Amino acid sequence: MKALAASVAAWLRRPRRGPSQPLFRLALAACAGILAADVCDLQPWWGWLAALAGAGLVAWKRRTAGSCLLLGAVLFAHLHHWNDRDALRTALHTLAEPGGEMNAGVTGVVCDAPEPDASGRNFRFPLRIETLETTLLPDEFPGFKLYVQLSEAAESPRYGDRIYLQGVLRRPQAPRNPGEFDFPAFLHREGLSAEFEASLRGQRLEVLAEQQGSPLVASALRARDWIGAVVTEGIQFDPEMAATVRAMVLGTREQTPAEVKDAFIASGTMHVFAVSGLHVAMFCIVIFWLLRRTPLSYGWILAIALPLVFFYVVITGLRPSAWRAAIMCAVYLCAPLGDRESRVFNSLGASALLLLTWNTQQLFQPGFSLSFGVILAIAALQPLVRQLFGRAGEPDPFLPPPLRTRRQRMQAWVSRFVVNSVSVSAASTAGSALLMIHYFHLITPVGIVANILLVMLSNFILVVACVSILMAGTGLGALALLANKVNWLLAVGTVKSAQFFAAIPGGHWNVEPSRWWRGDLCEITVLDLDNGGGALHVDTPGGAHWLVDAGGLRHFFRTVRPHLTSAPVNRLEGMILTHSDAYHTGGAEDVRRVFRPRSEPVLRAGDELLLEPGIRLRCLFPPPGWNAPGADDRCAVFMLTCRETRILIMNDAGFLTEKALLESGEELRADVLIKGRHGSDFSGLPEFLNAVHPQAVVFTNSDFPLSESVPVQWKEMVAAKGPRLFDQRRTGAVILRIESDSTVIRGFCDGSEFQVKRPL
Repeated sequence: MKALAASVAAWLRRPRRGPSQPLFRLALAACAGILAADVCDLQPWWGWLAALAGAGLVAWKRRTAGSCLLLGAVLFAHLHHWNDRDALRTALHTLAEPGGEMNAGVTGVVCDAPEPDASGRNFRFPLRIETLETTLLPDEFPGFKLYVQLSEAAESPRYGDRIYLQGVLRRPQAPRNPGEFDFPAFLHREGLSAEFEASLRGQRLEVLAEQQGSPLVASALRARDWIGAVVTEGIQFDPEMAATVRAMVLGTREQTPAEVKDAFIASGTMHVFAVSGLHVAMFCIVIFWLLRRTPLSYGWILAIALPLVFFYVVITGLRPSAWRAAIMCAVYLCAPLGDRESRVFNSLGASALLLLTWNTQQLFQPGFSLSFGVILAIAALQPLVRQLFGRAGEPDPFLPPPLRTRRQRMQAWVSRFVVNSVSVSAASTAGSALLMIHYFHLITPVGIVANILLVMLSNFILVVACVSILMAGTGLGALALLANKVNWLLAVGTVKSAQFFAAIPGGHWNVEPSRWWRGDLCEITVLDLDNGGGALHVDTPGGAHWLVDAGGLRHFFRTVRPHLTSAPVNRLEGMILTHSDAYHTGGAEDVRRVFRPRSEPVLRAGDELLLEPGIRLRCLFPPPGWNAPGADDRCAVFMLTCRETRILIMNDAGFLTEKALLESGEELRADVLIKGRHGSDFSGLPEFLNAVHPQAVVFTNSDFPLSESVPVQWKEMVAAKGPRLFDQRRTGAVILRIESDSTVIRGFCDGSEFQVKRPL
């Protein structure tokens, strides 16, 4: 601690040398202006024009740095407001509710290479509209973009194809559960107006023309396909590792096994797995290092290296992170050509200004914040962390270099490498911690060490892939195959290393800062899952997490896992499965893999489980020996008691179960009734509701399949009895917050609330 305090004090006392870095400050002003424009909707358009004119007048009159920054902020605010206009999105918001849809036909050009899913029959791609045919919208909206999801296709269209497609135009639906991916916000930030879904089982796809896109991008995509085949030649026997090599070298979006992706995420090295700014920077360093070994001048080296770097960006899919890194490298490396010193903060400012001028929505993408945040953290914190090591491993400074032995020189090189690697990794991890918590609810202290090894392995994979491409291009196929075998070994080592670091106890944590001040409460979340799925999460005051049912496999990745991660759950105390229904238990295996429940009790009628002092879960059904033909008729029923609030959890139980409970003599009275929908029988009998006499009823209500839809007559009958109804078709997830003096029920989507009355 003394060494750390001394380093901080020395860093603070360090004189600030050199001139100010105006582009960095201007970039900060631009970010502030964009944020202000995104929050404040200044209408009409002439309001923005007046603000811009006023700022320009102030800058012209005063001619100070502050007035210039103000002008820059207003200018970028105006640019963001102008770019954020989307007539198609606005029209859909006027005509349709979230999730609302209409039949449509669209003619347009495929803007990017379609991405397949694991089946190889479903594809996603952006489509630039030329004409849009629908009876409800007044215009054809040329130039806007749609997010197309194409299913049941034997073959997908290609980049640059002009196609006609029949399908469904849909306004994207907002998240229906805590922690879910915000799909409408994603489309908004990516410049996509709406979602378009088509199935070739009953709808039409026609390719009208080919090669309507950019010839440069088309050539780059063909080059990517060729390179992908070259760097995996001879290692197709291991499809997972071949996909890993392609992903790390070319950024291909392949269906890599979930456990492999999870390992890279948990070890804090996901940027190593897929092409990111790191790979572009490494590629630039490799090319630059090779060219510096030639007699070429610095200008010629840049003239050769930078086009290669940008071409690499194109063949890796034009990822925003790759563009950011390429622009940063170009700005930083070109500074000496203008007799300017390459300064990190000024170069970052220039890069940010170029990117935000091109697309102001970049500011709201996690990659933008992380890219610039990490580099800023390294520039600001790495020297500070480096000072903590002092001169560890360095030879005696009074010993002249010519007199040092080979061992001393090697020891000094290794020491510098380790110290610099650790200091850079520690600075980047510390600098990105708040951003990682904000975007992903995750911190990965193990990444400080994991990044040192995995970044090195990733660099080796990239270098060996370049060697393989060079050998294949010069006709030395045997050497290319040998290089690919080496890359296979490196890929195996990279994946195994990521899995090793991910398995270290305490190496990564899911974090949610709001939990630190939420108070002493028990929170129960009834998740809203489609197709009749079910999952209920109990978060106790002591921090224990229980899961009743796990949803289906499709629900795990879309809803259950994001919710548990954001809760945050690092390990489940237990998981209870109620009955053998694929949409209730299909995700159980993945829950076990990711959240490792300590127990999975199987309860029968009369069994009682103490979740925590004051929180009891009593099983009411089924009794031992009960046998019924359907899974829903063998469904477990629980009474959860917490702080005098009684919650009856019926799951998918129906007529037979309700009759049996009425005849059992059990005390069924509860404050809240939570029920699913029996797949083929009636549920929610009037006499059963009379026995429970709830103050609130939470019930699932899916529009598909029809058997999961709740009849209007039943809702009217229940409402006539007086309880508050929480229809999950309208509310989405329902959250019960049980505090020491109150119980409040809230719908996640509509914000509706109800306070349960407790006995005096």
